Amino acid sequence: MSSEWIADKAVGDVRAHPRGGRFVTVAVPLALVTLTAAWLFLGAAPARTAILWCSLSLLAASLVIWAVAVLRDGDRSRRETYGWALRTASVWSERGEEIVPLRMSGTRWLTIRYGAVVVTSVTLAALWVTLAASDARGSGTSAVLAREGAVIEQLPIVRIENQDAGRSRRSSATADYTVLLPAPAGGSSAPATFRADTHRRQGVGSELYVASVPGRPELGAIGDDRLAEVERQLDGRAVEFESMLVIGPLWLLVTLAVTMGWFLTESIRRPARTVTADWRTLRVTVTGTGRHTEAPLPGSPEAADEKKRRENTRVLECLVLESHGQEIPFRSQMGIEAAGEVLSGTQGRLLWHPGRRRGRDVLAELVGDDGWRLPGAVPVRVAEEVVARGITEPARPDPERRVGLLDLGAGWLVTATLPGVVGFALAFGCLATLLLVPDGGAWRCWTAAAGVLAPGVGFTVQAVVRLSPEAAAQQLQSRRLPQPGGGRR
Repeated sequence: MSSEWIADKAVGDVRAHPRGGRFVTVAVPLALVTLTAAWLFLGAAPARTAILWCSLSLLAASLVIWAVAVLRDGDRSRRETYGWALRTASVWSERGEEIVPLRMSGTRWLTIRYGAVVVTSVTLAALWVTLAASDARGSGTSAVLAREGAVIEQLPIVRIENQDAGRSRRSSATADYTVLLPAPAGGSSAPATFRADTHRRQGVGSELYVASVPGRPELGAIGDDRLAEVERQLDGRAVEFESMLVIGPLWLLVTLAVTMGWFLTESIRRPARTVTADWRTLRVTVTGTGRHTEAPLPGSPEAADEKKRRENTRVLECLVLESHGQEIPFRSQMGIEAAGEVLSGTQGRLLWHPGRRRGRDVLAELVGDDGWRLPGAVPVRVAEEVVARGITEPARPDPERRVGLLDLGAGWLVTATLPGVVGFALAFGCLATLLLVPDGGAWRCWTAAAGVLAPGVGFTVQAVVRLSPEAAAQQLQSRRLPQPGGGRR
């Protein structure tokens, strides 16, 4: 079996993974956001039921796609998937290596994928907190009472059992309360017992708001010392109003703050652009990876004292580009070490427009001779130094030149192993159980804990397996591919 055939098969495989990865990228955050919002803000209406099943279906489909990708072609290193992405992007190579394209496509899927990770992480945390705060106790009774037309009235407590409360009269309490439901015509009062979390500690004779169906005491009752809570239970809302008013706004604010912070400072997003003579271009060679330290200039407000100087000093892990004896740091959204191994030795052109800045960086494009394009950024100060040296030249784009976007993360589906996928499958099972089973009890806490810990355990097992010397040697021997783009230059 020739190495060329293996490499060609790898290119074919990686082309299939972005399609599945894109579905998962969109489906997972969409399902989690709608599921959390429905569980927080909607009652037990057909809309919430539809959202529940649609969201679980999307999550299950995403898990199946991921599992199939891992079973078919999983346990790949990031270096391998980066090499595949490079070969896939390089097939667009046309015309001369000194020519730059006229049109640069945007970075839509790069931005969506990283943004989806941010939204998913925050929303998943919010969903687990929501499930922990959900009041599943009495869901069946509440649904029956609501369906049969329950009414709410104040009734005195005749017995209290299994009370768990603080010492203060003002402390909250959880107990089994017994009240006497109004007797039907010509009958006697019927006792009804329900468990409730009351806002204040109650005593025999205290009155609660109780919902029951007149004339049908056999259906049971629900109650609380707050009218809004009884109405919530009849409406089928899973989360108490106090918890909803904390979780909901906090979730929205944190998601917005984290997403906007990443979007404004770390994202390499950019729309499609036309290269003009205003762009600067520089012939470069990728020499590997490095760390670039950028400290504020002496005498600047950012270096007024030692504390400010430390706060405004940043250290960047980046690719190192070399041109005319000068090293240029280039950073993008990628695994630096793996990218350095794959791209080291490649040649191309670095392009940027001096006016397109984002924070302390200028947006740049690394266009390889093989026809790939890697979007990233270069520190503004470095770009200005390069221009001042006079080693750059105006871009001379060619409308016929075509380049392919080098999406190094396109093959992320197959960088996991089976233990990692199993961990997420267990988490999904725990999540579905908590959503679909209305009964309360201590098992819910244990199930939630298992769901939170399962992915971590799975990835821990994955890391241990990958650290095995035998597994590492076997992987290196069986999956070594030729240097992507080798023999072209």
